[in-house]
Amino acid sequence: MVTSVFTALVLSTVMLADSSNAVLVGLVAAENHGKDMHELTAPAFFEAVELKNPEVLNPERTELVLQAGEQKDVYFTAKRAGRYPYICADHDWAGMTGVMVVE
Repeated sequence: MVTSVFTALVLSTVMLADSSNAVLVGLVAAENHGKDMHELTAPAFFEAVELKNPEVLNPERTELVLQAGEQKDVYFTAKRAGRYPYICADHDWAGMTGVMVVE
């Protein structure tokens, strides 16, 4: 599990695999502990996975929007390996950026 903390936004990523190391399902659990809205903007990542619950994303399926105090989970199956940058679109200037790695 990888956990990233951006002042107010906590992001945990869990990948479950079978004995052949093939990814079965992944989970991105995002929690907004702040007083402002935050976005997990990761268009390349959301395009590179098969979303199990796409309704949690915005209509364009490019970001996860979290209001203050909100928590959302994104379930997915990885379609390909890669490094996928993500930002909080309103707060990237404050260092709210990172990379999700799918191996």
